[in-house]
Formats: sequence, structure tokens, C-alpha cells
Amino acid sequence: MNHFCHLCARPNPEPLIDFGSHPIAHQLLMNPTQAEYTHPVILGFCEGCGLAQLIDPIPAEKLYTNYHFLSSWKWNPHVPRLLKMIEDLSDVKKDSTILEVGSNDGSFLADLVKRGYSNVHGLEPAGDAVAAAEQRGVKTRRGYFTPRVAQELAATIGPCDLLISRQVLEHVTNLQEFATAMRAILRPGAHVLVEVPNFGFNLQAPDYSAIWEEHVNHFTLATLSRFLLDTGIEVLQSETAVFSGDILIALGRYSDTHAKTTTPLTETRRKTLAYRDHWPNFRKALVDYLTEQKITFGKIAVYGAGCRSCCLINYAGLGAQLEFVVDDQPEKHGKFMPGSRLPILPSHALTRHGIAVCLLAVNAENEDKVIGNHKHFLERDGRFVSVHPPSSRLPAFWKPI
Repeated sequence: MNHFCHLCARPNPEPLIDFGSHPIAHQLLMNPTQAEYTHPVILGFCEGCGLAQLIDPIPAEKLYTNYHFLSSWKWNPHVPRLLKMIEDLSDVKKDSTILEVGSNDGSFLADLVKRGYSNVHGLEPAGDAVAAAEQRGVKTRRGYFTPRVAQELAATIGPCDLLISRQVLEHVTNLQEFATAMRAILRPGAHVLVEVPNFGFNLQAPDYSAIWEEHVNHFTLATLSRFLLDTGIEVLQSETAVFSGDILIALGRYSDTHAKTTTPLTETRRKTLAYRDHWPNFRKALVDYLTEQKITFGKIAVYGAGCRSCCLINYAGLGAQLEFVVDDQPEKHGKFMPGSRLPILPSHALTRHGIAVCLLAVNAENEDKVIGNHKHFLERDGRFVSVHPPSSRLPAFWKPI
């Protein structure tokens, strides 16, 4: 069966890492014997455009069944910077037409409303998120960002002066269709603000937990710039921020003329192949590290029942090394991790069950808060060690590639 690049449509991206067949990371188990749907997780690389991507991703109807996540549940420390970038755009006025694609619960658009922007609109496919946005007073249409929907929006709210896409492009299997929709809604000279996970950082860190089934595209600055330029958007500025790892932020301006571009692949390919080649060594080093920690100090648990921790546990086969996973979200307590079937307990279980080493599987921006809330664990000589870059608490073996 042929597969096609999500960005340039070149057939059959080159397989890089086959992580094996795994369950959906956000679908927690109600009991440890529950049957699970599994699907291959294969990272590939396109020789045509340099985009790293999942080959044969999980079908959407499987992936997003019983899916429930609101943006406001997670701290977004970079939002003030995004708002400042928008406020610095002299040609985006308080009454300019602003559309956020994948606006979730409308929390970011609500921040814009607080700053006086009066003509803001959201587009979001999840019904619970749309309902939450409407409660905030943010006008939100339910649906996916297709060319047809973009044309309908252009006819109703008018062409956009600013299009916002935060943590969306990494989920899109047909980027060319997404680009067509962007061109249908943008007026010439409009600005575009895009935010995606930074695969360039993951290649160097290295971070293999960043490869999970929902993120079908893994952008570096070069491949994100290529996508935007192919759409007709010139990147005016780009920067990075710490959020669930590391993210890329790009601000661009749209022109109604566009031409296909080429991306130099030599350096992109070299770094991606180095990331591939490092995986077996990294996996062995992680398993050896945990074995040594368990012999030297005692029982090991994980803090954070998130998708990244689930993937790392399953990809590296760490389940047998761990006692359980703790999490502060009560809705997760009593459930079990997909794949490893580790029980999920409240965080007081760290001291109650005599855990000696706790692997911090939380975002780096939250580590200090988590550690500060567990003084009793530290007083009992408990040790926190991170497993999510960027962090100053990573094990000594965890060296940049």
C-alpha cells in the first residue's frame, strides 16, 4: 500500500523508527484486563520536503472517540508573549477580523477580547470545547478547517486580517488541503500566527516521547517555513518557547501569490538519521539506568499519567521496572495506563508505598511546582528524576545528540 507525504504528497516516505504497535495513549483503561486497540507507530522521513511524519496514522474515528481535553486545563506560560506579538501588529486593529482554527475552549480568544479585540471567531470540531467557548462568550463554529468551511466563513465573517493556528498543524494529515483553506479565508496582507511542537529540539534533546499517535507531523523550522511559503505566507519572525517540551512560533504575512519552494535537506536529513540511529542506544541506556536505580535505591514510580509518559513507557518497555503511575487529576485515579497497564494512583502513594525514585513525566515548566508539593517524599530521601526534556533533572546518560 502506498503512503503519501502529508506536506508535498511524494509517495512512500522513508521509514525511520518502528516503535512497534501500541494503544492510544489518551484512552486510559478502566481495568487491567480491558482489551485495547493497537496500531503501528512508525516515524518516517520525506526525501522530497524533509518533513518527519507518521506513516499510516491511526484513523481519526479511532483516535478521537471519547476524546476530551480543554486548553484551559494546561498552563500555557507563553501566551503573554503571543498576545504581545499580536498587539505589536500595527495593521491588526481592535475591530480586525481574527479567526483561530482549532480554538478549543476559546481561552486564547477570550484573552484577546479582554484586550479589546471585538471581532474574534473560533473554529473547533469538538462539541464539548465549543460549548465551553460559547460559555466564555467567544463566537465559535463547530467543524474542521476544510476549503469549503473556509469559503463559508469568508462569506459570513469576511476575509481574515489575522489567522491563528496553535497546536493544530501537527495533527493534519492533508496539509495541502489545509493550505487551500488558509488561502480561501485570508485577505492579501493578512497575518498568520502559527505554533507547533519543535521537532528540531526533539532531534537534538533527544526526546522520543514526543512521537505519539496524535502528532502525525513533526516540524522543524525549515519544514514549517516551507509549508507556510508554499501557502503564500512569508515568515517575518520565528522563535521558540518552553511548553510541553519545546515549541516553534512563527509569525508571517500572506500574499495571494505563491510558488512551490525547495528546502535544503542535507542538514535536516543528517539530524533525523542521527535521531533514528540513537534510539536503540537511548532505549538500552534508559533501561540500564532504571535497573541500576532500582538495585541501588529501591522502588520506582512515575509522576504524570500523560500521553508522553505513556509513550515512553511503552516504546522503551519500562512497565516491568515501575510500580505505578501517580497523577493529581482525580478523574484518572483508579484507572490504568494504556499498554503497560500500570495503575494510576494519587500522588500521596509515593510515600505510602515507599517509592525511592520518582520519574518526573511532567512538562518542564511544572516540575518545580510538583516537587514543591511533595516535601514529605523528599524528607524520606525520595528522589525526583526527569524524563521529559528540557529539564535540568535529566539522568546523566541523557546527552544531546
